[in-house]
Amino acid sequence: MRQKKQKSSKKSDFSEDSTAYTAAPNAPAVPRLVTVELAAGGRIVIPAPMRSALGMKIGDRLTVRLEGKELRIHTYEEGLRQANALVDKYLPEESVEDFLRRRREEGAREAKKRERWSRDE
Repeated sequence: MRQKKQKSSKKSDFSEDSTAYTAAPNAPAVPRLVTVELAAGGRIVIPAPMRSALGMKIGDRLTVRLEGKELRIHTYEEGLRQANALVDKYLPEESVEDFLRRRREEGAREAKKRERWSRDE
């Protein structure tokens, strides 16, 4: 008769520090510091409360960046938001519609000038 394997009483792959922050006023506390173990193949586990607080879901695209001696991990969407924030300061404040309207008005003025010049010749 086969015997069932007993579950080991091994601790979780990470332990949580008591230091926590709150993402929103009514949200549960999320640990700011967690120790995880580097597994085979360089795998790490991002604890569920942190994934939840960052809006990460299984299958999401993540960006991993080396900054000095630290790794920074964020979602692809967060990377797009950060890139847009950087680019926005160099873009004019007017909307695309305003820009197109202004260009049409300039074009109409130029057409009137050309029309006047062609009559004067």
